[in-house]
Amino acid sequence: MGRSQRTAQVVVAGSGPGGATVARGLARAGKKVIVLEKGRWHRWVGNHLAALGYVDRAGLRRTKEGVGLIRGLTAGGTTVLYCGAATAPPGWFKSDYGIDLDNYLAETIEELDLKPLPDEAVGEAGLRLLEAGEELDHGFKKLRKFIDPRKCRVSCGGTCILGCPHRAKWTARDYLRGMIEAGGELITRAEVERVMVQDGVAIGVVARTADGPVEIKAETVIIAAGGLGTPAILQSSGIDEAGQGMCLDPLVMVSGVSRHQGTCQGPPMSVGTYKYLEEGFILSDVIDPWGFWLIMALMGNPGKIKDFPSYRRQLSLMVKISDERTGSIPVRGPISKPLTGQDRARLKQGADIAREILVRAGCRPESVMVGPVRGAHPMSTAPMGTVVDENLQTRIQNLYVSDASVIPRAMGRPVVLTLICLAKRLTDHLLGRVAEN
Repeated sequence: MGRSQRTAQVVVAGSGPGGATVARGLARAGKKVIVLEKGRWHRWVGNHLAALGYVDRAGLRRTKEGVGLIRGLTAGGTTVLYCGAATAPPGWFKSDYGIDLDNYLAETIEELDLKPLPDEAVGEAGLRLLEAGEELDHGFKKLRKFIDPRKCRVSCGGTCILGCPHRAKWTARDYLRGMIEAGGELITRAEVERVMVQDGVAIGVVARTADGPVEIKAETVIIAAGGLGTPAILQSSGIDEAGQGMCLDPLVMVSGVSRHQGTCQGPPMSVGTYKYLEEGFILSDVIDPWGFWLIMALMGNPGKIKDFPSYRRQLSLMVKISDERTGSIPVRGPISKPLTGQDRARLKQGADIAREILVRAGCRPESVMVGPVRGAHPMSTAPMGTVVDENLQTRIQNLYVSDASVIPRAMGRPVVLTLICLAKRLTDHLLGRVAEN
C-alpha cells in the first residue's frame, strides 16, 4: 500500500503544551498547520477506567532500573494528567543560556488568569498541610494554578490527576481548539516515524495513521512528541545524539492516616514549598488516585494495604527532586534511567521533611509510608547545546523541537508553564524568520 501525500506550511508531531502552543500561534498568524497526535481525543476522562485508554501502559511503564514513567497518549498529551501547578521558568534559562522568557511568562499568566486557589477550593487537607509547613518553617505557601476555581469540584476524590471532566483544569486541548478555530488541522491516531530530509533540510514527515501511511510535506517541521517520544523520532531521522541521557524530576509520595479530611478531597499541588529548590527538591500536596495508591502500596509497602480503607483521611505530600542526567532512550529496547547517589539522598531528605509535616498535620507516625520512585517529567533527551540551539532548531535546517526534551537540565519543578513560554518564543522566532524571507 502506497503512502498518501499531504502538504502544509508547518507540520507538528505531538499535541502537548509545546506542540499545541506553537501550532496555535502559527495558525493564528495564517500558516497552514497540521498537528499529528499519536493518541485519540478521548472525550471520557477523569476516572480509572477511562484512564486505561490514554495513560501509557496503564501507568505501569518502567525503566529497566524500575523507575516508573507516566505519559499521556491523548490529544493534549500529559497535560490531561498533570496537577495543574503553574510554576515560573527557572532563572537559569536567562543567566546561563541567554533565553529571556519574562514577557511570555507575564503574557501567559494574564491570558490564563493563573493564580493561587481561594481557601474554599484548596480544601481542608491542603490548608492543614499549609499550616503545618508554615509552623515548621518549611516555607509553605499557596501555589499558582492552571485551575479555574469556579469550575472546580473540590470533592472529586483524588481523580484530578486522571483528567478533569469539568474542564476546570487548563490543558493543551484548549490551545488545540484555538488552533482548529484558526484553520489548523489536528489528525489523531497518527504516529510520526521519521522526518524526511533532503540536502540537510527537513521537508516533511512520514507517519502511520488510522487510514494508512502518509507523507506530509512542509516548509517547517516541529517535533513535540515529549521527552520520551521525540528522541526516537530524531534518532530515526539521523540525529543519533538524541536520547543519550535523560532527566526525570523523580518523585515519591509520602502519605499517612489522619483523623481529618484527606488530600484526595482537594485539587493536587494547591500548596507546597520551593524553599529547598537550591538543595534540589520541592514538596507539595499530592496523593495518588485510589487505584494507583493500591498499586503503589503493593509495589513498595504491601504492609500498608491495611490503611486503604482510610484513603479519604490520608494526608500526602509529594517530594520531587532535580536529578542528574543519566541513562538513554533507544529507538527499540528498554529505557534506562539509573538514579545516582545524589538523587537518592535528595529523595530521602525531602521524605524526612514530608514525614515531619504530616505528623504535625495530624497523621499517626506509624502510618506514614514512602512510595516507590517515579519519573515526573521526562526531559533533557534533545537538550539545548547538544541537539538543538537556542532557537530550538536541530542541525537539520527547518527541523525544530518544542517539548520538554529541549530543557538542558533537570528543573525539579512543574514544567508546563515553561514549555508554553518556550513555544511562544519559538513561534515568534519562526514568524520573524518567515517575515524576513
